[in-house]
Amino acid sequence: MRNAVRLIAVCALVLSLATPAMAKTPGDKLARGIANVATGFLEVPQTIGQEWKESNNAAVGIFAGFFKGMVQAVVRTGSGVWDVLTFPAAIPKDYEPLYHPDYVFDQVEQADKTGSK
Repeated sequence: MRNAVRLIAVCALVLSLATPAMAKTPGDKLARGIANVATGFLEVPQTIGQEWKESNNAAVGIFAGFFKGMVQAVVRTGSGVWDVLTFPAAIPKDYEPLYHPDYVFDQVEQADKTGSK
């Protein structure tokens, strides 16, 4: 019994790691929409941080990042609302997101992996 539980846990772990490579589904679109509605506002602090790093000036980073982040937050939240309302339909094609990256922190993770800003 104990080995069966371990096997199931390992299989669940392996399958959960494989999800980014899987095809998009209505469930993926709904989950992405809910996540983007809930976290869209986080574009503001993230963009402030990015602008601050790129400009090497706190005042410029805060000012430019705030306004740019507000626009991105509205767009991401709107994209999330669209995904929630239209999740059963493959609009756009293959349940692709309206706004890239899929989630608010995907661009930070990608930058961390490549070592770029």
